[in-house]
Amino acid sequence: MLDLNWERSPILDIKIDKVKNIFTGYDKTLNISDFNAIQLGCKNSNFVVCTNKGKFLLRITDIADLNNEIIAYELMKGNINIPNLLFHTTKHNANIFIYQYINGVSLQKVIIESNQCDTSLLEQVAKTSAVIHNTPKEKTVGLAEFDVPPFEMWYQSFLDKPTVKAVIGEEMRERIQRLVLDKRKFISEIDSYKSFIHNDFRPANMLVDEHNQVFFVDWEGAWWGHSIADIGTFLRYRKFFNDTHISLFERIYNTFANKRLPDNWIELSLFRDLVNPLSLLSPEAPYRNADLIAIIKDTLVYWGY
Repeated sequence: MLDLNWERSPILDIKIDKVKNIFTGYDKTLNISDFNAIQLGCKNSNFVVCTNKGKFLLRITDIADLNNEIIAYELMKGNINIPNLLFHTTKHNANIFIYQYINGVSLQKVIIESNQCDTSLLEQVAKTSAVIHNTPKEKTVGLAEFDVPPFEMWYQSFLDKPTVKAVIGEEMRERIQRLVLDKRKFISEIDSYKSFIHNDFRPANMLVDEHNQVFFVDWEGAWWGHSIADIGTFLRYRKFFNDTHISLFERIYNTFANKRLPDNWIELSLFRDLVNPLSLLSPEAPYRNADLIAIIKDTLVYWGY
């Protein structure tokens, strides 16, 4: 649950000499004593680097991938809790970032261990999502855009992929198609709620520090998209969120948002989030597939399909 056991791309095999070389570009007075890979996440390589001036987060991403991390950081710094970006460079076909190290644990871990989401942390997430979504469109002009078809085509596009057909089978595929056909009116509603979004707004991308403050990380996929998508992603594992959590999220979000959530926001977020497990299915990832199929089944059961 909570994508804890998902397969991930191999972590970059990096030696300490290379780490030292990277940090020399940031601060020549830093002495590197050790570094360790962070195992969470499915794609990029992240390391905790120990130095004579404390710990830092080193993040390395493929330069060929679409990455809006720097622009997103500039948009968000000073508005929400986000680790300070201390240094950025490109080298050897990689984007290299040095961030402030946040001494804490992922909200994913906190939720799993408590078997629910703490209300004080939930309030921070709800407020922050509203602040993110309040970002004026004119400030997001520099964001790179994903090459995607119109939203109304997304569901069928994924359902028609041979890999998806192979993983979910024809019976489940037909159930999803019936659901999408019956709920087509949701598509235009969701499309009317667009804003700047994090685009991977999972508890795994939120860090809770020793003062119980939530910091929001991994902004590479941020773009102009569906506000409801962020909310659906956060609330994806519904067993951890009871009716009190849902009501609290709505109240806090609407208190800070320029555009309030619609009355049927739960249904819209659930329907919108159905796209994500479909897009992530892969024959090479059985653990991830099992989790994603469970999410799809829960969505189908919610509406009786």
